[in-house]
Amino acid sequence: MLLNEPNTRQSTSLLPASTRSINSYLRVQATHGKRKSRRYGCTIAIIGGGFSGTTLAAQLLHGATASLSVVLIERRPYLGRGVAYATRCAAHLLNVPAEKMSAFGDDPTHFLRWARRRLGPHVEPCDFLPRSLYGEYVESALLEEVRQHLGQFEWRHEEACAITCAGESLDILLHNGEAVRADRVVLALGNFPPSDPLLPGRSNLCQRYVPDPWAENALDHLTPADSILLIGSGLTSVDVAVAARTRGFKGTIHILSRHGLLPKGHRLSAARASICGLESFPPTAHGLLRWVRRQTETAEVRGFDWRLVVDSLRPFTQQIWQSLPYAERQRFLRHLRPYWEVHRHRLAPEIDVLVASEISSGQILIHSGRITAFHEKSKGVEITYRDRKSGKLESLRVECAFNCTGPEVDCRKVRDPLLKDLLSRKLACPSPLFLGLQVSEAGALIDSHGRASDLIYTIGPARKGALWETTAVPEIRHQISELANHLFASCVQNNSPSPGSAQGAVTTEAGVEVLGHGTA
Repeated sequence: MLLNEPNTRQSTSLLPASTRSINSYLRVQATHGKRKSRRYGCTIAIIGGGFSGTTLAAQLLHGATASLSVVLIERRPYLGRGVAYATRCAAHLLNVPAEKMSAFGDDPTHFLRWARRRLGPHVEPCDFLPRSLYGEYVESALLEEVRQHLGQFEWRHEEACAITCAGESLDILLHNGEAVRADRVVLALGNFPPSDPLLPGRSNLCQRYVPDPWAENALDHLTPADSILLIGSGLTSVDVAVAARTRGFKGTIHILSRHGLLPKGHRLSAARASICGLESFPPTAHGLLRWVRRQTETAEVRGFDWRLVVDSLRPFTQQIWQSLPYAERQRFLRHLRPYWEVHRHRLAPEIDVLVASEISSGQILIHSGRITAFHEKSKGVEITYRDRKSGKLESLRVECAFNCTGPEVDCRKVRDPLLKDLLSRKLACPSPLFLGLQVSEAGALIDSHGRASDLIYTIGPARKGALWETTAVPEIRHQISELANHLFASCVQNNSPSPGSAQGAVTTEAGVEVLGHGTA
C-alpha cells in the first residue's frame, strides 16, 4: 500500500528517460530560450554538487522568492551523486534503510514514496536499496524544483579555484578563467579524497598500488586468480571487495589495518525501542565508554543488543561531542574512534552476510598491524607488517594493493585548489583537531584570527571538527535545513543593510584580508 502524498512538498515525478538528467533538461531550456537573464536580488552559489550541495540547492529553490537565484558549481558531469552515489556497482547498497533516507527532514517518507514509484510497491521501509538509485533520486529532487523555478537555477560544469571580493559580493574564479558572482557562497565539498598511507619503500612510480579505489578504472587490471591487499578495513574496503566480486574476481582478498576491525552489520528487526536516561552524559571518553557498556547490558536484559544503544545515541552525538573538553576529544580519537566507527557506520544486512561468508571460507583474510615495508616486485608486491597481537613481523605477497583508508579529514593535506587558496590567504583554517574546517554554529568559515564570515559557509564533512557526526544523510539534511533558513534571512538582511553592518572585504592594518567578517 502506497503512503499518502504530503501537501508540503510537490512529489518528485518519474521523468522520461530523455529528460531525467538535469544536464539534458537545462540544455533543452537554454535551446528554447526559456532561461531568464536578469539581475537577482540575491544569488547563492554552492560549490560542490554531491548530496549536500544538490539537496541544499533544491531546498533553497523550494523556499525561494522570485528575487533569489542559485548557482551550483560542480566539475563532475552529474549532480546529486558525489563519490558514494556515483557507483556503477548494483551491489553497493545504502547502509541506512529506505525509511530513513529522505533528503528532506520535513517529509520523512519522500524517498520511500519515490522508490516505490520507481521500483514498485514491493519496496519496504526496512529495505537497503542501491546507492546508484539514491543518486538518481537526489538529482530528480533538484530537477523537480528547477522545473518549478525556471530561470532561477544555473549549473556551472567547472571547478572552483578561488574566491575574491567584488564590493559587497564575491567572485568565484573558475578553472576556465571565468568568474561567478554571488552574494553568499556555500562550500559543499563532501568527503575529502583519501591521502596515501605511510608505506616505507613504496616508489612514486609504483604500478601495483592504487591510490584512489574510486577511480573509474581502479579495478580494470585485475585478473580472476589474483590476490589483492586492501589497506584499511572500513566501509571503503568492503565496497572494493564487493565490487571486485561482482566483476568476477575470485582470488584472495587480504584486508589489513591497525586494529583489523570491520564494520558491523545492521540487523533486520521490526522492533522500535530506545533507551532512557539520556539527559546527561559523562564528560570523559572513558566515562562514556563505561556508560555505553552499562546501557548495553541493560538493553540485553530487554532482549536487544548494542545496536539499540548506538542508535539511541544518534540524536545526541553532536551534543556529546561538543560537551567534551578538548583533551577528552583527543582521547576519544586516539583510543575509541575505530571502535565507535565500526559500530556506528554499519553494513546493510545483505553485505554483512556476504562478507561473513567470505571470511568463513577463507576468501577474505583479515590482518591487524602496521606496515613496515612495501616493495614492488616483477610479479607483485611484497608487504611486511608488524602483527598487532604477536608483535612479530609478517609478510604478504599480492598482485596489487589498494588504498582503502577512507576519506582524509585534515584539510591541510587535501589537494583542492579552492581549499588551498582559502587556507593560504588565511580566510579559512583547520579545526583545532584537524577534522575539517573551523566554523561557527551557523556553519560560517572562521578565519585564522577567529572571525566568522558573513558570506562563506560550509556543510557536510568539513564541519566534522565542530559536530563529529556530519557525514550521513540524517545529520546533513538537518544542517541543510538550518543553513537554508539562515541564508534566506541573511539575504533579506543583505538587501536592506543596517548602518554599521560589515559586508564585503576589508584589509586590516596588518594587511590581512577578510571576506565579510561579522557575527554569523
